[in-house]
Amino acid sequence: MSREGVPDKKSAQPRAAGTPIWVWVVYAFGILAAAIFAFALLFTLGAVALSDDVGVTYDVSLPAFILWGALMLVAAVTWFVRRRQR
Repeated sequence: MSREGVPDKKSAQPRAAGTPIWVWVVYAFGILAAAIFAFALLFTLGAVALSDDVGVTYDVSLPAFILWGALMLVAAVTWFVRRRQR
């Protein structure tokens, strides 16, 4: 019987060990940043929408906006790059 169609088990590549811990840390910070950003936005929109008789003001912190936005961007880019590597 011929064994030409059977793949050689020795030539198989070793399996990757899994997702590195730094990727999980980046994902966690990205999810945390997205949650903080979303809750802050919803809280501000709720205050504006539910306060008909009182004027609502809000102050946007530019460093915080840049920090949370950068964390979300890094997590999204990491996710897209790792998806394309598969």
